[in-house]
Amino acid sequence: MKVYASTLLATALACVAPAYALEIDPLVHPEINLGGRAIVSTDFESTTRANGARDRNNRLDISDTSLLFGFSKYLFNSRDYAFATAGFKSVEADTDLRDDIYLHQLFAGIGGKRYEILLGRTQLPNTLLSFPTLRDSDLLAYTHVGNAQVNAHAEEYQIYGGQVRGQYWFSAFVSARAAVTARAASDPANPARVLSDNFNGGTVTLAYDAPEAIKFARGLRYAGISVDSQRFDPLLGEIKGKTTALLAGLSLNLNSQPEYSWNLDLQGIVNRGEAVTSLAQTFQRARADSQAMVAALRYRHSPALQTRWQAALNLGWKDYADFTDASSIVIAPSYTYRLGSGVDFTGQYLYQRNQGVLATATGIDSEHRLMLGLSFAFAHTFNETVGERGDILNIEHNMLDFGPAGGGH
Repeated sequence: MKVYASTLLATALACVAPAYALEIDPLVHPEINLGGRAIVSTDFESTTRANGARDRNNRLDISDTSLLFGFSKYLFNSRDYAFATAGFKSVEADTDLRDDIYLHQLFAGIGGKRYEILLGRTQLPNTLLSFPTLRDSDLLAYTHVGNAQVNAHAEEYQIYGGQVRGQYWFSAFVSARAAVTARAASDPANPARVLSDNFNGGTVTLAYDAPEAIKFARGLRYAGISVDSQRFDPLLGEIKGKTTALLAGLSLNLNSQPEYSWNLDLQGIVNRGEAVTSLAQTFQRARADSQAMVAALRYRHSPALQTRWQAALNLGWKDYADFTDASSIVIAPSYTYRLGSGVDFTGQYLYQRNQGVLATATGIDSEHRLMLGLSFAFAHTFNETVGERGDILNIEHNMLDFGPAGGGH
C-alpha cells in the first residue's frame, strides 16, 4: 500500500511540475512617464477682519509642487491598455495635514478606444473646468463642490479622494462618466481623526469636449453637466444628511485664430444640502444651500503656435440661500509669461470680499493677495509604446490649460 501511494504521489508531481513549467509570462516592459512641476511664489497678503483689525503677511509659498510617476502597457491585444500612476505634492504651510508631502495620486486602471476604468486616489469629480489661476485652490470655494464631511483645514481633502470611476465615449467628442467616491471624512466620535476609505458619495457627468489638437474653431469648445451627491454623519452639532449639487460649465472659443486666441469659461454650481447653524467652518458651508458662479476671460498669444504669454481675468460670486446677506465675491486677474519650454513667470492678484453674515461667521471682511513666482515643468517618456496615453502632466492643474479639469490620465 505504501509503495502504491508513493508511486501515485510521484506520478502526480511529475504531471503537475510540467504544468507550471508551461506557464509562460512574457516580460513586457511598461511605458514609463516621469513628470513634475515646481511652483514657487512670493505672496503678499493683507486681510481685513470683521472687527476692523488688519493683518499683513509676506511668505514664500512652495505648495502644489508635485512629482508624478506613470506606467502603462498593452493588455493581450493592441486595443486595450492598463495604467498606474503615483504622485506626491507639497502642501500649504498652515494645513491640518501632518506631513509636508501628500500622496495625492495613486490609482490604476484599464482602458481602450471608447472606455476607461480607474480605481484609486486622484482629483475628485467635483468641478468641471480648469480656470487660469496659479493654483487650483485659489478659487476653491467657487469652483469646487465642498467636502461636507471633514472638519479640517486642508485643500487636499477638498480636491482629492478615493474613487471607482468609469468613462465611456459615445463619439470622439461626447462622453459619459460615473464615479463612486470616498471623500475624506471626520470621525463623528473623534472629529480630529480623518477617515478616507469609506464610500460616501457619487457623481454622474455628461460632457462634450473638442480638444484643441483635434478641432479649433470659433464656438463651443467644451460643455458639461454633472450631478454630485454626498452623504454625511452628524458632526460638531450639525445633523446627519446629504447634499446634491448640480454643476454646469462651458468653454467657448471667441475667435478662430489659435495663434491669438480669446476664450471664455463659465461654470455654475447649485448645492442643495441641509440646514446648518453657522457658516463658520468649511464643512458647514459645504453642507448649506448655496449657489456659485465663476467666469474667466483669457487671451493667449501663441505666434507660430508656441505660447508666449497669457492674460486672464477670473470673476466669482457665491451666495448662501438660507442666510440673509451671506455672500462673497472674488476678482483674480492673472498673467503668465513663458520664458522657455515648461518654464513660466507667473503673476496673480486676488481680491475677495465677504458680505454680512458670512463676514461675521468667518471673521474676515476682505482679503488682498499678490502672488509673483516661477513655474518649472517637465515630462519625459521612456519606452513609448502605448499611443493612447496622454501627457502625464495633464492630470495636474496648469494656469495655461483650458477646457475640462484633469484633462487626461
